[in-house]
Amino acid sequence: MLDIGFFELLVVAIVLLLVMGPEKLPEVAKQAAFFVRKARQGMYRLRTEMRSEIDGTPFADLEKAKQEMADLKNDLKQFGRELADSAEEKINVDEVSDKPAASVKAEPETNLDAAPEQEAQSAPK
Repeated sequence: MLDIGFFELLVVAIVLLLVMGPEKLPEVAKQAAFFVRKARQGMYRLRTEMRSEIDGTPFADLEKAKQEMADLKNDLKQFGRELADSAEEKINVDEVSDKPAASVKAEPETNLDAAPEQEAQSAPK
């Protein structure tokens, strides 16, 4: 919890002895122990009260809802996999033929350069 070693405690004890004096030091130690004890008892009471509140609330229902959400997530993943598998079966890439989807009719080519020659031949001389 606190990283206080022996030497730090020794320094604190020496400073307290110098500041408080040997006459008041036992009284100060008793008061410090009293306050530490009260703080621990308060924390213990708070902890037990919080635990009783948690046990009394519907947190069990929350755990159940959390499990149901996890199950729903797994069901949705499974549905997605099945949907993808069925789509692959319907559109199987290996079975697609090399034929074009629709045949395009080629329009007859018109030779524009040949048109003046035809007119020249058909014209009277």
